Amino acid sequence: MQVAVASTLNFLVRMLHTPIRIFDQDGFVQYWGHKPYEDVLINNQPLLHQLLKSNVNASPKLSYFNSHQIIAVVFNQKARYLIGPFKLSTTVEQSNSINKDLNDFCEFICLLQNIISDTDLIASDVIEQNGLYEKIAKKIDDSLTQNLFNNQEQEFIHNPYDQEVRELTSISEGDLKALDDSLHEVYDGRFPTLGPTKLRSLKNLAIVDLALIARAAIKGGLDYEKSFSINDEYIRSVETSEDEPSIVTVVLRAKKEYTQLIHDNKLKKDNKPTNLIVRRCKIFIQTHLHSKICLSQLSDYCQVSKPYLSRLFHNTQRVTLNDYIQQEKITASKRDLIYTDHDISIVATDYGYSSSSHYSLVFKRITQMTPTAFREQYGKV
Repeated sequence: MQVAVASTLNFLVRMLHTPIRIFDQDGFVQYWGHKPYEDVLINNQPLLHQLLKSNVNASPKLSYFNSHQIIAVVFNQKARYLIGPFKLSTTVEQSNSINKDLNDFCEFICLLQNIISDTDLIASDVIEQNGLYEKIAKKIDDSLTQNLFNNQEQEFIHNPYDQEVRELTSISEGDLKALDDSLHEVYDGRFPTLGPTKLRSLKNLAIVDLALIARAAIKGGLDYEKSFSINDEYIRSVETSEDEPSIVTVVLRAKKEYTQLIHDNKLKKDNKPTNLIVRRCKIFIQTHLHSKICLSQLSDYCQVSKPYLSRLFHNTQRVTLNDYIQQEKITASKRDLIYTDHDISIVATDYGYSSSSHYSLVFKRITQMTPTAFREQYGKV
């Protein structure tokens, strides 16, 4: 057996923790790795015959062993590799999507198939050629038909689209008054159910809302990396919320923060397009807020000298690089103070400060409040 095939089989045994059986044209050859204590497949000849039948597609064949276990057959002209059963957290029949367990399993078996057949398959190829996408599509179609029927029976009406447009427009334009007006509108309609429980449904709605808000802010001129970084923090806050009022508060806070950011940007005197080097510098800062950022890192990333970058940033942004970094770190850390109960020292460490005292000093210099006082006044936890 080729070294590459043997190494791949060893890897699969370690990762999948399930039996791998090897067959040739004459029948069973061997187990790869340890023989299982009990193997219900090997003595079930009708099932084996069905599983090992030639596949018309040059792709691994998937079969459900039971409601939560799946089997794969990987093959070429010389051998068949029967892998499984592998336990899944949910099945396609129970879900409207391909879960991570199944996707990972397919990636693993593609590795073996590609080695023995010189192919270049990926998980989605296996899933498609085994008809799993069609099963999901049918399940969604059936669910959609039932939901439409239920909505008609219950005279269910979604929230009006024009109200959503007004709200998102107010965010993208940084119009605080228009946002407040849209939030106070009275209209017919209800939120749909998007989850198995009321809390999960509200979380899913909040995540969708946050995604729309982030994109509205980008449309209004907010840096996309900053917008998505803020959005990530709010989504994490939604996921850790334990009651409905907390979720509503998080989303409302996000709408107001994004609108305020756009509003502040529009008030800046210098509305010239951001220098590409400065933009690149800001992207690095936004993606490294949780670590210590130094000038040498930024100059290397932007491929310019340290003196030039410092001078360019200060001349175009009217703030020093260090002050900008600290402002961004403190702004981001405020969300932790508002929506988590993490100790101040943990928040400080999480944003790259050497100590809680250093963090508190910078926080007070920028906000005129200590982190503790800020949390006492604005904290939601």
